[in-house]
Amino acid sequence: MGIIVRQGFKSSIVSYVGVVIGIFNILILYNQYMTQEQLGLYASTLLTFPVIYMSFSLLGVPSVAVRFHSRFQDEHSRRQLFTFIIITPLIGLTAFALLYLLFKPLYLKFYLAHSPMLVRYYYVFIPLTVGMVYLLALESYSRINLRIAVPSLIREVGLRLANSLLVILFGFKIITFDTMVNLTVVSYAVAIVAMLIYLRIQNRLFTSLDFGFVKHPAFKEMYRYGLWVLLGGASAALLPHIEKVLLPAFEGGLGNTAIFDIASRIALVISIPRNAIVMISAPIISEAYVKNDIPHIDTIYKKSSLNLFIIGSFLFLGIWCNIDAIFSLIPKSDIYSQGKWVVLMVGVSRIADMMTGLNTEILTNSRYYRYDIVFMLFFTVLILGASQFLIPLYGYNGAAAAALFATVSYNIVKLFFIKSKMGIQPFTTGTLKVLLLAALAYLAAYFIPVPHSRELVPVLAGMVIRSVIVTVIFGGGILAWRVSEDISTGFSAGWATVRSTVFNRK
Repeated sequence: MGIIVRQGFKSSIVSYVGVVIGIFNILILYNQYMTQEQLGLYASTLLTFPVIYMSFSLLGVPSVAVRFHSRFQDEHSRRQLFTFIIITPLIGLTAFALLYLLFKPLYLKFYLAHSPMLVRYYYVFIPLTVGMVYLLALESYSRINLRIAVPSLIREVGLRLANSLLVILFGFKIITFDTMVNLTVVSYAVAIVAMLIYLRIQNRLFTSLDFGFVKHPAFKEMYRYGLWVLLGGASAALLPHIEKVLLPAFEGGLGNTAIFDIASRIALVISIPRNAIVMISAPIISEAYVKNDIPHIDTIYKKSSLNLFIIGSFLFLGIWCNIDAIFSLIPKSDIYSQGKWVVLMVGVSRIADMMTGLNTEILTNSRYYRYDIVFMLFFTVLILGASQFLIPLYGYNGAAAAALFATVSYNIVKLFFIKSKMGIQPFTTGTLKVLLLAALAYLAAYFIPVPHSRELVPVLAGMVIRSVIVTVIFGGGILAWRVSEDISTGFSAGWATVRSTVFNRK
């Protein structure tokens, strides 16, 4: 777990910096300079739809690269793998563009009534998808070399800073909204160039291609695996974004989408540690399967579940205990505070996903990977069915409820499947300890009276008081009870460094 923790920690720091920038963008800049409909387009659908289109266009390349990279170890075969990663998406992108244009009438029929702005920017989604595809393809190549911090910096921080600059230019009327959208596409091209430069510095970039990968002994298996991943990947891409796809088609359109987006982004801060751990642990799980080292996989499964559950619960407690204060601080809070219950439901769904550990990565890297498409389709059916029923009744709250129901059901099914087929499961006695400490921390923060006011100083004071209570009871309990050896060891090492640096300074 050493390299997982180190790279995951670096990537988490970068991701949280990106989150801070993203939160500032959405809650302050976007709110300040955009209408609710413009915010719903730019912050939600403009960068959500291409994510789904990308899942088709990539043809499973990132997952294939992670699963089979151990068979491409020498310089010659590594060049072949790089060529595969670069060339394969061209086929997917061509197919996507043709189908996207072919189904334009259906797209117009679905969105024109409630979200005409989505129709206006119909063609922008094609170059955005191209940019996202190649940025992720190059990032996956960096992942298999166990380097994720800089790619995360480019994607999480660089692109968000570009968004900040563009919105400021728009806010000061230096550029129009159309120009801002077009320059957002350009920012992805710049990010791709930055990734290529980084790979060159790492001596991982090949300037000539080798199409010999089609004759590689693993190619047929890669091809079959890629097709299964492609089918499952489309559903996987819908998991965090399906609500933003459906909401614009119902009453309220992009306005409701903006409310949902702001609320869900507050909750999705919780899942950042999982994303970082997944990026670096997937190649290690793949190598463990090659060696048939199931005990090592079981160890990763349990440790990832416990540590992510602890971190996720701590972040969720901090957010939910302060949710009213958080909404009171943002502009137009009377509009966006309506998404309070979206934060709760999305937050609980993220906790459920984290506490079940790396079940998706364990499944997709095993010989049972074909079943992953079944589970993904199961999830898609659940969330589409629940959304069609709940969104017309409850709007954005209905979308969040549908996501919670589908996510919990999906993870429970995968949990039992992995247990039955591989004999491993993620829970330990530490899981129950985390639940107990979380409940105690929440009750303490909830019942201790804190002055309520919309003025800045009382609001911040209340947030500090609640946060201290949560940290002392939950964080202190985790350390005192030694619920997680990884966290206790990391805290001890960090504290020892602080003491030697601060107190022993000559």
